[in-house]
Formats: sequence, structure tokens, C-alpha cells
Amino acid sequence: MNLIERYLGRVLVGHTLLVLMVLLVILGFSEFMIQVGKLTDEYTFEKGALYTVLKLPVYGYEIFPVALLIGTLIGLGGLANHAELTILRVTGWSIGRIFWGVMKSAFILWICAAVIGEWVAPASESYAKKMRGEALHKSFSIGASDDFWMREGERYIHVGQVISDTQFYDVRIYDMQDGELKQTMFAKTARFEKGEWHLFSVEGKRLDWKMALSRLADRPEWKRLDYIAFKDVSLPVSLPVTPTLLQTLHVETRYMGIWDLYQYIGFLEANALDAEPYKLAFWRKVAMPFVILGMIALVFPLIFGSQRQVSIGQRVFVGIMIGMSFHLLNQIFGNLSVVYQLPAIIGAFLPSIVLVLSALFLLRRLH
Repeated sequence: MNLIERYLGRVLVGHTLLVLMVLLVILGFSEFMIQVGKLTDEYTFEKGALYTVLKLPVYGYEIFPVALLIGTLIGLGGLANHAELTILRVTGWSIGRIFWGVMKSAFILWICAAVIGEWVAPASESYAKKMRGEALHKSFSIGASDDFWMREGERYIHVGQVISDTQFYDVRIYDMQDGELKQTMFAKTARFEKGEWHLFSVEGKRLDWKMALSRLADRPEWKRLDYIAFKDVSLPVSLPVTPTLLQTLHVETRYMGIWDLYQYIGFLEANALDAEPYKLAFWRKVAMPFVILGMIALVFPLIFGSQRQVSIGQRVFVGIMIGMSFHLLNQIFGNLSVVYQLPAIIGAFLPSIVLVLSALFLLRRLH
């Protein structure tokens, strides 16, 4: 970056961080008031405050595009009001050159936000949900009920209840081979120890199907079932989930990291479960650079297309309206892609592409 680009970057970063801080204070206060209404003897004031603080990285990542949009509007709008952008253009800086100078700082900010969104936010969200759940005596569960099914090849696993990320209760395992049941196991508990799952208080049956002669003329052969019952105190077992994967299930889909989403999509597809909402969340994260590009590009027609003085309040209002409109458009297209079974990548990228094309069209009209 040269001296002018660094100056533009300081203006952009300073105003964006200021807007982000204000929005986080508002959201944090609102969240804290909600938690105050849930306080109990176990879920104390201190835990409510901690829960609110742990939610801030999540909120910061989610509102970053809007904060960047408003911060850019205020920062560059202030330069325009003081004729600094006009001076830049007189000295030979085109709108495109100013735009890419601003985008360098915007993408640096986005990288910082992405690091928080990928590593800090999911971990803080998971810990916050777990801490509050334990304080309010809510057991951890997957899906709408306390039990769930998994599949690994021809092995089917039913978990009666998830006690924690490393402990299951009432586990039943059914091993199939060529469409026939070969073994069943029931364990009171399953725990993740030393890098693998172990079943405890195991009872099972090994089934052996053998062909036998029949006395019926129309059925010369039939299958006879022999089985061997067994018991074991402890038994290692392979399950298609890990504590790391289970921790991501504490987190709402849109807050999960991109790598966690990728792994969980694979898990759902391996178990023949619907993965479309998670694919949509995955592609929305991939599309985020295009959202940043489109929002910054949309600022320039608003700044350079207006030759009169515009107040900060007007710029904030315009930024909020653009951010809310894009968010609504993004939600509509995303939900429609899930409902009508369109590829998730279309539902994720189409709003971003519309935003970028609209901004580029308006930018071309300035030349």
C-alpha cells in the first residue's frame, strides 16, 4: 500500500470498528436482558454475564458485513464532505483505483473477521450453550428428540441419550452383512477414552444363518438361525462420530466453522440424512468475499453520485437499509433453494452475484 491507500485504510478500519463496537454494545445489552429473565439459583448473574460475553464473537462475525458497509459509508462520506475524494480525483486517482485501494483494507478486515468466525465464534458459542445448559439442567441432545440413529457402512447404531460430548447412554448396535443381521450389541454406556469409543456393560448376540434341508417338497432348503450370546465388561467399538463433531452440534448452523460444516455434511450424507441446510450455510461462508466486494462497490455510487452534503445520520440509515435488504434477499433465496431442492450453491451465491452486478452497473454509470 502507498501513503494514500494507507490513509484510506485507516479511515475505513477506524469507522468500521467504531460501528462494530456500537452494534455489539446494543446486541450485548439486549442479550444480557434476555439472560437476566432466565436467572435461577444455578444460573447466576455472573453466568448470565459470561454467556453474554461469549456470544459477542458470534454476533461480531454475523454483523461484520453490515458494520463494514456503514463504516465505509461514514468514512468515505466524511472524506467526500471535506472534498478529499475530489482532490484525489483531480490528482489523477480514478474511482476504480480508489475502490481497489479501499478493498485492500476491507479484505484485511474480512480475514480477521473470518479467523474469529472460523475458530473463536464456534468455540465460544459451544461453551456458552453447554455452560447455560448445565446450569439450567438441560441435557444435551441431537435433533428434536433425545435419541438418534447413525450408520457406518452396514453397521447401524442407535443412541438412547447423549449425556455429553464423550458419553452416550443406552447404545444399541446392529451389524448387517448382505442384508442379513449378523450381530447385535447393547451397552448401558459408551465413553470416548484414549482416542476411541468404549462400550461398558455389554450384552450381545452373534447370529449365524445356515442352510438346512427342508421336508417340504416346494421348499427344499431353508435358513436355520444359530446364535451365541455373550457379555463383556468393556469393549472398544468404532462409531462414526467424535467429540469434536458432537461439539459442533451445540452450535447453530450459521455459526459453525466452514471445516466443521464440511465434516458434518459428510456425516449426514453417509447416514442418508438431509444435509441441504448445512450445504447452504457452507456455501454462504464461501460466498462471503463476494458479499464484501458487492457492499463496498455499492458504497461508491452513493458517495460519488451525490454532489451535496449528506449527514452521518442519513448515511447510517442508508447503510442499515441496504444491509437489511440484502439480508432479507439472502434468506429468501436460501430458503427457496432448500424448499424447491435447488443446488445449495445457487441459493448461497445468487444474492451475492446480484449484489456485485448491481454495484458494478452503478459504478460504470459514474464514468
